[in-house]
Amino acid sequence: MTTIAIIGGGPAGYVAAITAAQQGQEVILIEQRSLGGTCLNTGCMPTKTLLESASMFNQIKHANQFGIQLPVDAVSINWQQVLERKEQIVGKLVQGIQYLMKKNKITIKIGKASFLTNHTVVVENNEQKETVEADQFIIATGSESIPLPFAPFDEKWIISSNQALELPQVPNSLLIVGGGVIGCEFASIYSRMGTKVTIVEMADQILPGEDKDTVAFLHNQLQQDGVTIRTSTAVKELDNINQVALLENEQGKHEVYADYILVAIGRSPRIHDLNLEYIGVEVSKRGIIVNEQMQTTVPNIYACGDVVGGIQLAHVGFHEGEVAASNASGLEAKVNYRAVPRCIYTFPEIASVGMTEKTANEMYPHIKKGEFPFSANGKALIANEQEGKVKVLIDPEYDEIIGISIVGPHATELIGQGTIMLHAELTSESMDHFIAAHPTLSEAIHEAILNANGQSIHI
Repeated sequence: MTTIAIIGGGPAGYVAAITAAQQGQEVILIEQRSLGGTCLNTGCMPTKTLLESASMFNQIKHANQFGIQLPVDAVSINWQQVLERKEQIVGKLVQGIQYLMKKNKITIKIGKASFLTNHTVVVENNEQKETVEADQFIIATGSESIPLPFAPFDEKWIISSNQALELPQVPNSLLIVGGGVIGCEFASIYSRMGTKVTIVEMADQILPGEDKDTVAFLHNQLQQDGVTIRTSTAVKELDNINQVALLENEQGKHEVYADYILVAIGRSPRIHDLNLEYIGVEVSKRGIIVNEQMQTTVPNIYACGDVVGGIQLAHVGFHEGEVAASNASGLEAKVNYRAVPRCIYTFPEIASVGMTEKTANEMYPHIKKGEFPFSANGKALIANEQEGKVKVLIDPEYDEIIGISIVGPHATELIGQGTIMLHAELTSESMDHFIAAHPTLSEAIHEAILNANGQSIHI
Protein backbone atom coordinates (compact mmCIF):
# COMPACT_ATOMS: atom_id res chain seq x y z
CA MET A 1 0.00 0.00 0.00
CA THR A 2 1.24 3.46 -0.95
CA THR A 3 0.64 6.54 1.19
CA ILE A 4 -0.55 9.44 -0.96
CA ALA A 5 -0.96 12.92 0.50
CA ILE A 6 -3.01 15.48 -1.40
CA ILE A 7 -2.70 19.19 -0.71
CA GLY A 8 -5.98 20.94 -1.49
CA GLY A 9 -9.56 19.70 -1.20
CA GLY A 10 -11.12 21.37 -4.25
CA PRO A 11 -12.46 19.58 -7.34
CA ALA A 12 -9.04 18.29 -8.44
CA GLY A 13 -7.92 17.40 -4.93
CA TYR A 14 -10.97 15.58 -3.59
CA VAL A 15 -11.42 13.62 -6.83
CA ALA A 16 -7.73 12.65 -6.68
CA ALA A 17 -8.25 11.53 -3.09
CA ILE A 18 -11.26 9.36 -3.93
CA THR A 19 -9.54 7.89 -7.01
CA ALA A 20 -6.45 6.94 -4.98
CA ALA A 21 -8.57 5.47 -2.19
CA GLN A 22 -10.47 3.36 -4.73
CA GLN A 23 -7.12 1.94 -5.81
CA GLY A 24 -6.51 0.74 -2.26
CA GLN A 25 -4.04 3.43 -1.24
CA GLU A 26 -3.75 5.11 2.14
CA VAL A 27 -4.87 8.68 1.46
CA ILE A 28 -4.35 11.88 3.44
CA LEU A 29 -6.13 15.05 2.30
CA ILE A 30 -4.80 18.39 3.56
CA GLU A 31 -7.12 21.39 3.28
CA GLN A 32 -6.64 24.87 4.70
CA ARG A 33 -10.26 25.99 4.45
CA SER A 34 -13.49 24.16 3.53
CA LEU A 35 -13.66 21.05 1.39
CA GLY A 36 -14.85 21.74 -2.14
CA GLY A 37 -12.40 24.53 -2.92
CA THR A 38 -13.22 27.63 -4.93
CA CYS A 39 -15.78 25.91 -7.17
CA LEU A 40 -18.04 24.77 -4.39
CA ASN A 41 -17.54 27.55 -1.84
CA THR A 42 -16.90 30.76 -3.81
CA GLY A 43 -17.20 29.85 -7.47
CA CYS A 44 -19.33 27.52 -9.59
CA MET A 45 -22.05 26.54 -7.16
CA PRO A 46 -22.83 29.84 -5.37
CA THR A 47 -22.74 31.87 -8.60
CA LYS A 48 -25.10 29.45 -10.32
CA THR A 49 -27.43 29.66 -7.33
CA LEU A 50 -27.55 33.46 -7.63
CA LEU A 51 -28.04 33.15 -11.39
CA GLU A 52 -31.05 30.90 -10.78
CA SER A 53 -32.58 33.49 -8.47
CA ALA A 54 -31.96 36.22 -11.06
CA SER A 55 -33.50 34.03 -13.75
CA MET A 56 -36.58 33.30 -11.65
CA PHE A 57 -37.03 37.01 -10.89
CA ASN A 58 -36.84 37.82 -14.60
CA GLN A 59 -39.32 35.06 -15.52
CA ILE A 60 -41.84 36.30 -12.99
CA LYS A 61 -41.57 39.85 -14.31
CA HIS A 62 -42.41 38.53 -17.79
CA ALA A 63 -45.11 36.06 -16.73
CA ASN A 64 -47.75 38.00 -18.66
CA GLN A 65 -46.14 36.78 -21.91
CA PHE A 66 -47.34 33.29 -20.92
CA GLY A 67 -50.86 34.44 -20.12
CA ILE A 68 -50.25 34.71 -16.38
CA GLN A 69 -51.34 38.00 -14.86
CA LEU A 70 -49.35 39.13 -11.82
CA PRO A 71 -48.90 42.49 -10.09
CA VAL A 72 -45.40 42.78 -11.51
CA ASP A 73 -44.69 46.02 -9.67
CA ALA A 74 -45.16 44.19 -6.39
CA VAL A 75 -42.53 41.56 -7.20
CA SER A 76 -39.29 42.17 -5.33
CA ILE A 77 -36.09 40.43 -4.23
CA ASN A 78 -35.50 39.33 -0.66
CA TRP A 79 -31.72 39.50 -0.91
CA GLN A 80 -31.08 37.98 2.50
CA GLN A 81 -33.23 35.00 1.60
CA VAL A 82 -31.35 34.66 -1.69
CA LEU A 83 -28.06 34.56 0.23
CA GLU A 84 -29.45 32.09 2.75
CA ARG A 85 -30.52 29.75 -0.04
CA LYS A 86 -27.04 29.99 -1.54
CA GLU A 87 -25.43 29.10 1.79
CA GLN A 88 -27.81 26.19 2.32
CA ILE A 89 -26.95 24.69 -1.06
CA VAL A 90 -23.20 25.19 -0.55
CA GLY A 91 -23.43 23.70 2.94
CA LYS A 92 -25.27 20.64 1.70
CA LEU A 93 -22.66 20.06 -1.02
CA VAL A 94 -19.79 20.45 1.45
CA GLN A 95 -21.46 17.87 3.67
CA GLY A 96 -21.67 15.59 0.64
CA ILE A 97 -17.91 15.76 0.11
CA GLN A 98 -17.30 15.18 3.81
CA TYR A 99 -19.43 12.03 3.52
CA LEU A 100 -17.42 10.87 0.50
CA MET A 101 -14.18 11.34 2.44
CA LYS A 102 -15.53 9.24 5.30
CA LYS A 103 -16.95 6.61 2.95
CA ASN A 104 -13.58 6.19 1.24
CA LYS A 105 -11.65 6.20 4.57
CA ILE A 106 -9.64 9.30 3.67
CA THR A 107 -7.83 11.05 6.53
CA ILE A 108 -8.43 14.81 6.66
CA LYS A 109 -5.81 17.24 7.97
CA ILE A 110 -6.84 20.89 8.43
CA GLY A 111 -4.13 23.47 7.88
CA LYS A 112 -1.63 25.06 5.51
CA ALA A 113 0.97 22.71 4.07
CA SER A 114 4.56 23.46 3.08
CA PHE A 115 7.24 21.04 1.94
CA LEU A 116 10.23 20.13 4.08
CA THR A 117 11.42 17.40 1.69
CA ASN A 118 9.88 15.71 -1.33
CA HIS A 119 8.42 13.14 1.10
CA THR A 120 7.48 15.43 4.00
CA VAL A 121 5.27 18.45 4.60
CA VAL A 122 4.48 20.40 7.72
CA VAL A 123 0.78 21.17 8.23
CA GLU A 124 0.14 24.26 10.32
CA ASN A 125 -3.05 25.76 11.72
CA ASN A 126 -3.87 28.02 14.63
CA GLU A 127 -3.69 25.15 17.09
CA GLN A 128 -0.68 23.09 16.11
CA LYS A 129 2.02 22.04 13.68
CA GLU A 130 2.12 18.51 12.37
CA THR A 131 4.51 16.67 10.08
CA VAL A 132 2.99 14.46 7.39
CA GLU A 133 5.05 11.93 5.48
CA ALA A 134 3.97 10.23 2.26
CA ASP A 135 5.35 8.20 -0.62
CA GLN A 136 3.58 10.36 -3.20
CA PHE A 137 2.19 13.89 -3.10
CA ILE A 138 -0.45 15.55 -5.25
CA ILE A 139 -0.62 19.35 -5.22
CA ALA A 140 -4.11 20.72 -5.90
CA THR A 141 -4.07 24.11 -4.18
CA GLY A 142 -6.15 25.89 -6.82
CA SER A 143 -6.05 29.54 -7.81
CA GLU A 144 -6.93 33.00 -6.54
CA SER A 145 -8.23 36.23 -8.05
CA ILE A 146 -5.67 38.55 -9.65
CA PRO A 147 -5.83 42.16 -8.43
CA LEU A 148 -5.20 45.24 -10.51
CA PRO A 149 -1.48 46.09 -10.18
CA PHE A 150 -2.20 49.65 -9.06
CA ALA A 151 -5.26 48.92 -6.88
CA PRO A 152 -5.20 45.83 -4.66
CA PHE A 153 -8.39 44.36 -3.24
CA ASP A 154 -9.61 46.22 -0.18
CA GLU A 155 -12.65 43.90 0.05
CA LYS A 156 -14.83 46.94 0.68
CA TRP A 157 -15.02 48.92 -2.57
CA ILE A 158 -12.53 47.04 -4.75
CA ILE A 159 -13.73 43.46 -4.51
CA SER A 160 -13.12 40.04 -6.00
CA SER A 161 -15.72 37.46 -6.92
CA ASN A 162 -15.55 36.19 -3.31
CA GLN A 163 -17.01 39.40 -1.91
CA ALA A 164 -19.41 39.78 -4.85
CA LEU A 165 -21.19 36.65 -3.60
CA GLU A 166 -22.03 38.12 -0.22
CA LEU A 167 -22.74 41.82 -0.62
CA PRO A 168 -24.98 43.21 2.15
CA GLN A 169 -27.58 44.26 -0.42
CA VAL A 170 -28.13 44.41 -4.15
CA PRO A 171 -25.99 47.40 -5.17
CA ASN A 172 -27.35 50.31 -7.15
CA SER A 173 -24.28 50.32 -9.38
CA LEU A 174 -21.41 47.95 -10.15
CA LEU A 175 -18.35 48.40 -12.35
CA ILE A 176 -16.91 45.08 -13.54
CA VAL A 177 -13.29 45.18 -14.68
CA GLY A 178 -12.88 42.29 -17.11
CA GLY A 179 -15.39 40.98 -19.63
CA GLY A 180 -14.41 37.34 -19.37
CA VAL A 181 -16.49 34.47 -18.03
CA ILE A 182 -16.59 35.62 -14.40
CA GLY A 183 -17.30 39.23 -15.28
CA CYS A 184 -20.12 38.38 -17.69
CA GLU A 185 -21.76 35.96 -15.26
CA PHE A 186 -21.86 38.59 -12.49
CA ALA A 187 -23.16 41.13 -15.00
CA SER A 188 -26.03 38.76 -15.79
CA ILE A 189 -26.77 38.22 -12.10
CA TYR A 190 -26.83 41.80 -10.90
CA SER A 191 -28.27 43.50 -13.98
CA ARG A 192 -31.38 41.31 -13.76
CA MET A 193 -31.68 42.15 -10.08
CA GLY A 194 -31.81 45.86 -10.85
CA THR A 195 -28.17 46.95 -10.57
CA LYS A 196 -26.75 49.42 -13.07
CA VAL A 197 -23.79 47.41 -14.37
CA THR A 198 -20.85 48.59 -16.47
CA ILE A 199 -18.32 46.14 -17.98
CA VAL A 200 -14.84 47.35 -18.92
CA GLU A 201 -12.84 45.06 -21.21
CA MET A 202 -9.46 45.79 -22.80
CA ALA A 203 -10.08 43.49 -25.78
CA ASP A 204 -12.37 44.47 -28.66
CA GLN A 205 -15.14 42.17 -27.43
CA ILE A 206 -16.36 40.55 -24.24
CA LEU A 207 -15.45 36.85 -23.91
CA PRO A 208 -12.37 37.31 -26.13
CA GLY A 209 -11.82 33.56 -26.53
CA GLU A 210 -15.15 32.90 -28.24
CA ASP A 211 -16.34 33.72 -31.79
CA LYS A 212 -17.75 37.19 -32.39
CA ASP A 213 -21.04 35.93 -33.84
CA THR A 214 -21.67 33.80 -30.76
CA VAL A 215 -20.73 36.56 -28.32
CA ALA A 216 -22.95 39.05 -30.19
CA PHE A 217 -26.10 37.40 -28.79
CA LEU A 218 -24.86 37.86 -25.22
CA HIS A 219 -23.63 41.39 -25.91
CA ASN A 220 -27.08 42.40 -27.18
CA GLN A 221 -28.93 40.75 -24.30
CA LEU A 222 -26.69 42.36 -21.68
CA GLN A 223 -27.39 45.74 -23.25
CA GLN A 224 -31.14 45.00 -23.20
CA ASP A 225 -30.74 44.20 -19.49
CA GLY A 226 -29.25 47.67 -19.00
CA VAL A 227 -25.55 46.78 -18.95
CA THR A 228 -23.12 49.34 -20.37
CA ILE A 229 -20.30 47.56 -22.20
CA ARG A 230 -17.06 49.41 -22.85
CA THR A 231 -14.66 47.31 -24.93
CA SER A 232 -11.15 48.37 -26.00
CA THR A 233 -11.12 50.30 -22.72
CA ALA A 234 -8.70 50.33 -19.80
CA VAL A 235 -9.06 51.33 -16.16
CA LYS A 236 -6.46 54.00 -15.42
CA GLU A 237 -7.26 55.07 -11.86
CA LEU A 238 -9.55 54.11 -8.99
CA ASP A 239 -10.50 56.76 -6.44
CA ASN A 240 -11.94 54.90 -3.47
CA ILE A 241 -12.67 58.09 -1.53
CA ASN A 242 -15.10 59.40 -4.13
CA GLN A 243 -15.90 55.92 -5.50
CA VAL A 244 -15.06 56.88 -9.06
CA ALA A 245 -13.10 55.02 -11.74
CA LEU A 246 -11.22 56.73 -14.53
CA LEU A 247 -11.49 54.83 -17.82
CA GLU A 248 -9.62 55.47 -21.06
CA ASN A 249 -10.16 54.43 -24.69
CA GLU A 250 -9.75 55.90 -28.16
CA GLN A 251 -12.51 58.43 -27.47
CA GLY A 252 -10.67 59.77 -24.43
CA LYS A 253 -11.10 59.50 -20.67
CA HIS A 254 -14.36 58.85 -18.84
CA GLU A 255 -15.40 58.79 -15.20
CA VAL A 256 -17.72 56.10 -13.85
CA TYR A 257 -19.20 56.13 -10.36
CA ALA A 258 -19.98 52.78 -8.77
CA ASP A 259 -20.94 51.34 -5.40
CA TYR A 260 -18.43 48.54 -5.99
CA ILE A 261 -15.56 47.72 -8.35
CA LEU A 262 -15.52 44.00 -9.13
CA VAL A 263 -12.11 43.03 -10.53
CA ALA A 264 -12.41 39.90 -12.68
CA ILE A 265 -9.26 39.93 -14.83
CA GLY A 266 -8.24 36.34 -14.23
CA ARG A 267 -6.89 33.94 -11.63
CA SER A 268 -3.35 32.94 -10.71
CA PRO A 269 -2.15 29.60 -9.27
CA ARG A 270 -1.94 29.45 -5.48
CA ILE A 271 1.63 28.23 -4.97
CA HIS A 272 3.08 30.61 -2.40
CA ASP A 273 4.15 29.13 0.94
CA LEU A 274 4.51 25.61 -0.53
CA ASN A 275 8.35 25.83 -0.63
CA LEU A 276 8.37 24.30 -4.12
CA GLU A 277 11.72 25.85 -5.04
CA TYR A 278 13.24 24.23 -1.95
CA ILE A 279 12.43 20.70 -3.16
CA GLY A 280 13.05 21.31 -6.89
CA VAL A 281 9.51 21.47 -8.30
CA GLU A 282 9.76 23.74 -11.34
CA VAL A 283 7.21 26.49 -11.89
CA SER A 284 6.47 28.69 -14.91
CA LYS A 285 4.56 31.97 -15.08
CA ARG A 286 1.38 29.94 -15.64
CA GLY A 287 1.80 27.50 -12.76
CA ILE A 288 3.41 24.23 -11.77
CA ILE A 289 5.01 22.46 -14.74
CA VAL A 290 3.62 18.94 -15.32
CA ASN A 291 3.72 16.30 -18.06
CA GLU A 292 0.84 14.28 -19.54
CA GLN A 293 0.74 12.15 -16.39
CA MET A 294 0.35 15.32 -14.25
CA GLN A 295 3.81 14.58 -12.84
CA THR A 296 6.02 17.48 -11.81
CA THR A 297 9.79 17.70 -12.24
CA VAL A 298 10.08 15.79 -8.94
CA PRO A 299 9.00 12.21 -9.80
CA ASN A 300 6.96 11.47 -6.65
CA ILE A 301 5.08 14.77 -6.73
CA TYR A 302 2.09 15.42 -9.00
CA ALA A 303 -0.06 18.50 -9.53
CA CYS A 304 -3.54 19.04 -10.97
CA GLY A 305 -6.31 21.59 -11.30
CA ASP A 306 -5.94 25.37 -11.48
CA VAL A 307 -2.49 25.26 -9.88
CA VAL A 308 -0.95 23.94 -13.12
CA GLY A 309 -2.24 27.00 -14.97
CA GLY A 310 -4.02 25.17 -17.78
CA ILE A 311 -7.76 25.19 -18.45
CA GLN A 312 -9.20 26.53 -15.21
CA LEU A 313 -12.48 24.62 -15.12
CA ALA A 314 -13.74 22.35 -12.37
CA HIS A 315 -14.46 19.46 -14.73
CA VAL A 316 -10.92 19.70 -16.09
CA GLY A 317 -9.73 19.54 -12.49
CA PHE A 318 -11.80 16.37 -12.01
CA HIS A 319 -10.09 14.77 -15.01
CA GLU A 320 -6.60 15.89 -14.02
CA GLY A 321 -7.17 14.68 -10.45
CA GLU A 322 -8.13 11.23 -11.69
CA VAL A 323 -5.05 11.08 -13.92
CA ALA A 324 -2.68 12.29 -11.19
CA ALA A 325 -4.05 9.84 -8.62
CA SER A 326 -3.99 6.93 -11.06
CA ASN A 327 -0.31 7.50 -11.85
CA ALA A 328 0.56 8.10 -8.20
CA SER A 329 -1.10 4.72 -7.49
CA GLY A 330 1.10 2.92 -10.03
CA LEU A 331 -1.34 2.85 -12.93
CA GLU A 332 -0.80 4.50 -16.31
CA ALA A 333 -2.97 7.39 -17.43
CA LYS A 334 -2.62 10.50 -19.57
CA VAL A 335 -4.69 13.66 -19.74
CA ASN A 336 -6.90 14.18 -22.79
CA TYR A 337 -7.99 17.76 -23.44
CA ARG A 338 -9.46 17.08 -26.88
CA ALA A 339 -13.11 17.43 -25.90
CA VAL A 340 -13.34 19.88 -23.01
CA PRO A 341 -16.71 21.66 -22.85
CA ARG A 342 -16.56 25.39 -22.08
CA CYS A 343 -19.67 26.62 -20.28
CA ILE A 344 -20.65 30.21 -19.59
CA TYR A 345 -23.72 30.66 -17.38
CA THR A 346 -25.01 33.99 -18.61
CA PHE A 347 -28.35 35.07 -20.11
CA PRO A 348 -28.32 33.57 -22.72
CA GLU A 349 -26.00 30.70 -21.87
CA ILE A 350 -22.97 30.01 -24.07
CA ALA A 351 -21.30 26.63 -24.40
CA SER A 352 -18.74 25.25 -26.80
CA VAL A 353 -16.44 22.31 -27.32
CA GLY A 354 -13.52 21.84 -29.67
CA MET A 355 -12.37 24.59 -32.00
CA THR A 356 -13.88 28.00 -32.47
CA GLU A 357 -14.55 29.08 -36.04
CA LYS A 358 -11.60 31.49 -35.91
CA THR A 359 -9.18 28.76 -34.82
CA ALA A 360 -10.58 26.23 -37.30
CA ASN A 361 -10.16 28.63 -40.22
CA GLU A 362 -6.54 29.16 -39.24
CA MET A 363 -5.81 25.41 -39.17
CA TYR A 364 -8.00 23.97 -41.92
CA PRO A 365 -8.64 25.18 -45.46
CA HIS A 366 -12.29 25.42 -46.58
CA ILE A 367 -13.86 24.45 -43.27
CA LYS A 368 -17.48 23.29 -43.46
CA LYS A 369 -19.90 25.16 -41.22
CA GLY A 370 -23.52 24.53 -40.36
CA GLU A 371 -25.86 26.65 -38.27
CA PHE A 372 -29.38 26.42 -36.94
CA PRO A 373 -31.19 29.29 -35.14
CA PHE A 374 -33.31 28.70 -32.07
CA SER A 375 -35.88 31.02 -33.67
CA ALA A 376 -36.71 28.04 -35.90
CA ASN A 377 -36.93 25.60 -32.99
CA GLY A 378 -40.42 24.89 -31.62
CA LYS A 379 -39.33 24.15 -28.05
CA ALA A 380 -37.38 27.41 -27.87
CA LEU A 381 -40.41 29.35 -29.07
CA ILE A 382 -42.61 27.64 -26.47
CA ALA A 383 -40.16 28.66 -23.74
CA ASN A 384 -39.95 32.20 -25.18
CA GLU A 385 -36.17 31.80 -25.51
CA GLN A 386 -35.65 31.92 -29.25
CA GLU A 387 -32.48 34.06 -29.26
CA GLY A 388 -29.34 32.16 -30.21
CA LYS A 389 -28.10 29.40 -32.47
CA VAL A 390 -26.06 26.22 -32.81
CA LYS A 391 -22.90 26.25 -34.93
CA VAL A 392 -21.10 23.09 -36.06
CA LEU A 393 -17.65 22.96 -37.69
CA ILE A 394 -16.56 20.01 -39.83
CA ASP A 395 -13.16 19.14 -41.27
CA PRO A 396 -13.89 18.66 -45.01
CA GLU A 397 -11.05 16.17 -45.58
CA TYR A 398 -12.10 13.56 -43.02
CA ASP A 399 -15.69 14.77 -42.41
CA GLU A 400 -14.90 14.89 -38.67
CA ILE A 401 -16.85 17.18 -36.36
CA ILE A 402 -14.19 19.42 -34.82
CA GLY A 403 -16.15 22.15 -33.08
CA ILE A 404 -19.61 22.95 -31.75
CA SER A 405 -20.78 26.18 -30.18
CA ILE A 406 -24.20 26.93 -28.75
CA VAL A 407 -25.64 30.21 -27.56
CA GLY A 408 -29.18 30.10 -26.29
CA PRO A 409 -31.48 28.28 -23.87
CA HIS A 410 -29.86 25.53 -21.78
CA ALA A 411 -26.68 25.66 -23.89
CA THR A 412 -24.61 24.30 -21.00
CA GLU A 413 -26.77 21.17 -20.89
CA LEU A 414 -26.98 20.75 -24.67
CA ILE A 415 -23.21 20.87 -25.13
CA GLY A 416 -23.00 17.39 -23.57
CA GLN A 417 -24.25 15.97 -26.87
CA GLY A 418 -21.54 17.84 -28.76
CA THR A 419 -18.87 16.77 -26.28
CA ILE A 420 -19.70 13.12 -26.91
CA MET A 421 -19.40 13.70 -30.67
CA LEU A 422 -15.92 15.17 -30.34
CA HIS A 423 -14.79 12.66 -27.73
CA ALA A 424 -15.85 9.79 -29.99
CA GLU A 425 -14.37 11.52 -33.08
CA LEU A 426 -17.67 11.21 -34.93
CA THR A 427 -18.12 12.30 -38.53
CA SER A 428 -21.08 14.23 -39.88
CA GLU A 429 -21.90 11.22 -42.07
CA SER A 430 -22.29 9.06 -38.97
CA MET A 431 -25.07 11.43 -37.86
CA ASP A 432 -27.00 11.27 -41.16
CA HIS A 433 -29.77 9.00 -39.88
CA PHE A 434 -29.66 10.12 -36.27
CA ILE A 435 -33.17 10.43 -34.82
CA ALA A 436 -33.53 13.51 -32.61
CA ALA A 437 -36.49 13.74 -30.25
CA HIS A 438 -39.10 16.33 -31.19
CA PRO A 439 -39.92 18.87 -29.89
CA THR A 440 -36.63 19.42 -28.06
CA LEU A 441 -33.92 22.05 -27.99
CA SER A 442 -31.31 19.39 -28.73
CA GLU A 443 -32.65 18.69 -32.21
CA ALA A 444 -31.11 22.03 -33.22
CA ILE A 445 -27.69 20.36 -33.02
CA HIS A 446 -28.68 17.71 -35.56
CA GLU A 447 -30.20 20.38 -37.81
CA ALA A 448 -26.91 22.34 -37.71
CA ILE A 449 -24.99 19.23 -38.81
CA LEU A 450 -27.45 18.70 -41.65
CA ASN A 451 -27.10 22.36 -42.60
CA ALA A 452 -23.31 21.96 -42.94
CA ASN A 453 -23.96 19.38 -45.66
CA GLY A 454 -26.75 21.35 -47.36
CA GLN A 455 -29.44 19.00 -46.05
CA SER A 456 -31.16 21.09 -43.37
CA ILE A 457 -34.91 20.41 -43.13
CA HIS A 458 -36.34 23.25 -41.07
CA ILE A 459 -34.49 26.29 -42.43
